[in-house]
Formats: sequence, structure tokens, C-alpha cells
Amino acid sequence: MIVPSHSPEEVVREAFRDLPAMWNKMKEPIARLQRGMRKDKRLRLQPQLYEYRSHAGNNWLIAILPTKKALKIAPFVWYRGTDGYYRAARIVQDGVCYHISHHVLEQYAERFNRTGDALARLKEFIRENMSFGSEHNIHGDEVRVGITHGYIIGTWVVPHQVAQLITFVDHGKLYADQLEQMDRLDQQRAENLRPTRKPGGHVLPWDLPRSAA
Repeated sequence: MIVPSHSPEEVVREAFRDLPAMWNKMKEPIARLQRGMRKDKRLRLQPQLYEYRSHAGNNWLIAILPTKKALKIAPFVWYRGTDGYYRAARIVQDGVCYHISHHVLEQYAERFNRTGDALARLKEFIRENMSFGSEHNIHGDEVRVGITHGYIIGTWVVPHQVAQLITFVDHGKLYADQLEQMDRLDQQRAENLRPTRKPGGHVLPWDLPRSAA
């Protein structure tokens, strides 16, 4: 069970133990959504969010984006830290997992959602930003993630397995090199909608600009 004092790595480890039960629980909702898509094409590209509390006591939010040929599914676990703030982790079975700090969620809320309900803000963040595009610095531990509403900066917790996301920046505050990278990340997210791509298997390296000093 995930507890408030867990580290990002421990959160991911506990979530992995829950994955078989979570996927089993989602079989019927996924099948129901697939049947609905055959009847109503308007469901395509309309993000869906399903809630599940496991027998282990972990809270899941499963984001699903129906596309023409497949369902893009992104499971997240959420919990409160010892300080009472919400945190979440995007769990990828065969790729990179991302732990989302409360700083990212608070910074996102200041720009896009000022409702007083922190859990509602978290749900909106996941629903609208379930698709990630990522690159990492080949000369350090920095990871950058592109989402629908902006750009997140983080670091590796476990290299190429778990990243801790720390700072959210909306599009209007990006520097020129970040805007160029954001274009690449947007393209990566679009390509990730194809059913042949491995979830989380698209994290690419990049060179940070050299210091002028």
C-alpha cells in the first residue's frame, strides 16, 4: 500500500504490485467503451477518466483516450504526502514511470484551474494531460516532458525507469530552445497515439545548450 512517507521509487514499486488487479478491474469498462465507440464515433478523442480503489488501498485514475484504431490508456496512482498535498505517478509497465510532485500540480492549478477542490484539479490535470512526450539530457539527469498544456522539468530518480517531475511551465513562458523542444515533444505525443508504439518507450536524449562561460 502506498503511504504518505513513500519516496517516488517506492510509490512506483507499490503501484506495480497493483497492476494485475487494476487491469483485471478495467476489462469491463474498456470493453464497454470499445462497444460504445462502434456505435458513436463522437467518442473518439474524448478523454475518459475511471476511478478505482484497489484491495491494497491504492487510489487509481485510469485515463483513456479513444482513437480511430485503438484506445490509449494511461494509469495514474494518487495519494497525499505527509504535508497533505496531492501527488500522483503515471505508471508504465514497459517504459518510464513519472512521479508528479505537488509543485507541478500547484503550478498547473495557478495557470489553468483555481477551484478549491485539489482532487478535482488533479483529475482535470490527468484527463487533459494524459499523453506525455519526453526527452532526457545525455550529459546529466534532467528530464523534460511535454504535455497538452505545457512543459514539465524533472530529474531521474532511477535512470531510464522513474523520473520525478518538479516544475511546470506553461507555453507562454518557454525560452526559444524550449519552444523548439516542445515542438518535438508535441510530435512525439502525436506519434504515441499509434497502437504500435510502446507506452513510455519513446524517451529520447538531447544536448543541453553549452554555457557561454
